[in-house]
Amino acid sequence: MTSASRRFQVHALVELDVTAAKEGLQRSEQSVSWTGFVIATVARAVAQHPEVNARRAGNRILYFDQVDVGATVERETDGRVVLDIATLKQADRMSGAQITQVLREAKYGAPPAHDPSALTAALVRLPGPLRRAAIRLAATRPDVSATFGPAVGVTSIGMFGHGWGWAIPVAPLTLIVTVGSVVERPTVREGLVVARSMLPLTLSFDHAVIDGAPAARFTETLRALTETAAVLAPSPPVELREATR
Repeated sequence: MTSASRRFQVHALVELDVTAAKEGLQRSEQSVSWTGFVIATVARAVAQHPEVNARRAGNRILYFDQVDVGATVERETDGRVVLDIATLKQADRMSGAQITQVLREAKYGAPPAHDPSALTAALVRLPGPLRRAAIRLAATRPDVSATFGPAVGVTSIGMFGHGWGWAIPVAPLTLIVTVGSVVERPTVREGLVVARSMLPLTLSFDHAVIDGAPAARFTETLRALTETAAVLAPSPPVELREATR
C-alpha cells in the first residue's frame, strides 16, 4: 500500500454498450461469464497496444512479449473468504469460455501454493522501511521487475452492487480494469431514446508508463472490441505457446 501511494494513477471512467455482447452470451453454447468476456476483450485490446503491456524498471521501460492478465478471485479457505490472484497466461489467445473456466477453478479448486522464494522470505523478515527500500531497489532491475507478475489486472465489483468502482493499485500494474455491473440505461440511438445494456468500467493507468494519448487510443480500441462483442465471434483454435519474457 505504501508503494502504491507513490504511483501516478490516471483514471478513466467509461460506460460501454454491451447489448450485442449480452445477446451473444445468451446465444453461446459455452459458459462465458461477464468477467471472462471482459478479460478476453481487454487482453485483445492490450495485444493491439503493446505500450500498455509494459512496466517501469528504474529509468527504463520493460515490455512484455506476451499478454498475461492477473484477475482477482475470492475463494473460501479454512472457513474464511480470502482474495487470491489468478494469472491468465497469453490471455489474448484464450476464449471467454476458457478464461471463465480458469477463474472457476481458481475460485473453487484446490488453493494454489504460494511458497515464497528464499529472497522473498528474507525480505519479509526485514523491518518495514528496509523492506520497502529493498523492493524499490530490486524493482529497478528489469529481470527482477519481470517476476512481479503481469502488467495488466482485472477486478470485478459487479457482484457488490450497481455502479462504478475504484481499484486500489496494490501491485505493480500498469493497467487496472475495474468491472462494474451491467445495467439498463436510456441512451440515444439514431435520434431515439432506447434502453441499452451498459457496462461501467474504470480504467486506471500508471502515468509513469503510459501518456494520455496512448491511453485514449487503447480505450477506444477496448470500446470497439467490447461493443461489437468481437471475442464472441467464432475463430479457429489457437495452440498456446510457452513464452518467456
